[in-house]
Amino acid sequence: MKHVLDHQQRLHGCGANRHFWRGAWLDEDEVDRRIGTLGRTARLVLGTSRLSPLVVVAACGRLRTALNSPRAELRGRLTDRLRARNVSGAKIDRVFTDLLDALPRLAHSGFHGRTPQPRLHTHIVTGSEPAVGALSAVEGLLSGHFNVVKTSRDDSLFTAELLAGLAGQDVTGQIAARVVVLRFSAVQRRDWMSQICDPADTVAVCGPKLSYAHPAGTRWSTMDQN
Repeated sequence: MKHVLDHQQRLHGCGANRHFWRGAWLDEDEVDRRIGTLGRTARLVLGTSRLSPLVVVAACGRLRTALNSPRAELRGRLTDRLRARNVSGAKIDRVFTDLLDALPRLAHSGFHGRTPQPRLHTHIVTGSEPAVGALSAVEGLLSGHFNVVKTSRDDSLFTAELLAGLAGQDVTGQIAARVVVLRFSAVQRRDWMSQICDPADTVAVCGPKLSYAHPAGTRWSTMDQN
């Protein structure tokens, strides 16, 4: 989508636009204006033609190619995000190795885990593993879901950058239309937590060694305190 491409051209120095919303990079004020319509927006998107897993698989393949070279532009931006959070070089290398292994595995398993009805899924990311939230969203996309990913307020923007990179590999715009990544504190923005959890069909808590889902209506206040 054009918004994704525009952002990639002017990313550096745009620290205020730290939220990825369906192909566009937004500041907090703009998210405030839109977040109340999240549930309605998701239902409208999910009411259109179902996202084919083939679209997601193809985009994952192109994303993997883009990440495979240490000199690739996207990999460079993602690396810079992690370095800015003082992540060691060894851990950065491991993050990309794990990503390159996980993307084709997820793409293959996605054909066997399709749900009958696409839904609105909210992913609450805990811990410090950079790729966990993005991979959880990829899994959701393979089932055609609308995915909202909540990362912590001090997140490196790795998750949003990676999913924006995936969306940029899909010329149809269907992936971007089904992805929202918000970076905020659950304590400071309880209103946002309500807005992303209340309309969700499932709220999944994703960490480095766990991933479990709550049905809609589960109390969210103890899920994440970052």
